[in-house]
Amino acid sequence: MKIAQGRVLRGEITTRARFPEGARLTLVQHDERPPVDLDPDEEAGVLAGIAEIEAGKGIPASRLRQKLRRR
Repeated sequence: MKIAQGRVLRGEITTRARFPEGARLTLVQHDERPPVDLDPDEEAGVLAGIAEIEAGKGIPASRLRQKLRRR
């Protein structure tokens, strides 16, 4: 794993780091806002949702977008 910093300039991600062609990247946005405080029930719901996704019970994002458009 390689960690690098970058910025978004004119809608494109720029970095001084070099990656091989076709490299898969995971991007995490730095956020200076305070963290979200969840009560125990909300946190349990989030953790249950993550467990369902890890168990293969999630749906693809494309299907979720379709469902949301129908509303």
